[in-house]
Amino acid sequence: MPKDAASWPTPVNAGHTPICPADLTIALQAELAALADIDARYEQRRHNLENWAGSQKMKERLAQQVEVCHKRDREPHVLRLGQLHERIMALTMFKGLHTKH
Repeated sequence: MPKDAASWPTPVNAGHTPICPADLTIALQAELAALADIDARYEQRRHNLENWAGSQKMKERLAQQVEVCHKRDREPHVLRLGQLHERIMALTMFKGLHTKH
């Protein structure tokens, strides 16, 4: 399996947490789209592997590698979603406190 096939590009501003709700929504959508693409590629690789004429032992070894790459590629996006969720919750809580006065 090619090394570059398992990697997913990370947005340039991945470390930057958006402040306004519209930016948060855009960031959430981008992360969800990235995860959907990663999952679609994973499912395609699994399907191709199942239909491959190689030995069962080789299929199992490659399936394990595909699984490792899938988890590795998803991790930064899942973590980013967690950060975005925390930011949304903080903004929501602050907004709720601010409007009660």
